[in-house]
Amino acid sequence: MGLDLLGCSSGAVQINIGHRKYQRIFKLMETPPLLPRVEQTIFDGQPAWIKRPEETRSSRFVILHKVLQHIMPKVLHPTGALGGMDAIRQEARRLEIFGAASLPVPKVLALTEGSVVLSDTGKQLRGVLSGMADARLKFAILERAMRGLVAVHAAGLSHGRPFLRDMTVDADDTLHFLDLEEDPTARMTLEDAQARDVWLLLSSCTEFCEEPFKDLNHLLDIYFSECQGDISVNLSALGRALRPYRRIISVLRVKDVSKDVTGAYWSVRVLENL
Repeated sequence: MGLDLLGCSSGAVQINIGHRKYQRIFKLMETPPLLPRVEQTIFDGQPAWIKRPEETRSSRFVILHKVLQHIMPKVLHPTGALGGMDAIRQEARRLEIFGAASLPVPKVLALTEGSVVLSDTGKQLRGVLSGMADARLKFAILERAMRGLVAVHAAGLSHGRPFLRDMTVDADDTLHFLDLEEDPTARMTLEDAQARDVWLLLSSCTEFCEEPFKDLNHLLDIYFSECQGDISVNLSALGRALRPYRRIISVLRVKDVSKDVTGAYWSVRVLENL
């Protein structure tokens, strides 16, 4: 087996290897996904984060999305970004839109061919809540998170996946929204997307609620009392669409098997009560 060294215009050296085994090894060494998808850095003297794209999803993933679109209500359609730089560019655009609406989100500091650089917005909110012992203080933060979502919806926008792990709190105690790669309005109406936002946030809040049914209803009351738009019909329809899944959880007695399942169970119970 011979090795041919070819000069590159960039000054790098390209190695031409005939044996397939060694070609695979060198391909792995050069593949960008070996770099961390999210990496902390310093940009222009300030803390920042480099975010790189996920690999473009396989054709099987795309086919699964299409199948689910035919058998599930629109509001339950998968909204996951298909990966690649298209998702990163979409997130950068959505961050600019949120920022223009004076919503607390990271600033886009740079957008390159392979990544986006975002300003640092503090600590992950879910992690902060997990480290707190005061139940009242934790619930007060959940109320603030719901009011933050109210502000997003009042601006005529939807988040896509407003989980507590996709929010941060900075040194000034401001809550920020992260991870806007998904745009649910590409697959459903704004009202359905906003209803879906409310359900996902309620589900995410459940693990920090001492009395889930009572506490989640209180958070939902905050939304209804402070949001000018009326999506009660959409939320009620979402509850009906999710009822079969909640009943399966009940029958199998698995609502406490994980935080995600527990959150899904109690959030649907609340929507069914509308």
